[in-house]
Amino acid sequence: MVKIIWTNRAFAQLERTINYIKEERGVSYASIVLDKIIKSTSLLSDQLGPHEPLLRHKKSEYRFLVAFAYKIIYRVGEDKVVISRVLHTSQNPEKMKGV
Repeated sequence: MVKIIWTNRAFAQLERTINYIKEERGVSYASIVLDKIIKSTSLLSDQLGPHEPLLRHKKSEYRFLVAFAYKIIYRVGEDKVVISRVLHTSQNPEKMKGV
């Protein structure tokens, strides 16, 4: 079984995202978004998303999935999936370069 690992950076981005949604849209909607993101990432052990074209220059092979309006960037190892970033799809893709 593949283990799902969140980097500190990705977890902090998720936490900020959910806190922002709580303030803007309410606790109920924030809970729905969080649940969708967590369920989507837990499925990564069974099915992989497409390659992230903006990160082709990296040594590791990065992939992504989209849950609601959030792009989750991750890389796949032999027995693990490492979640590297959580970005709103409206954000500048240049922010991914620091992955």
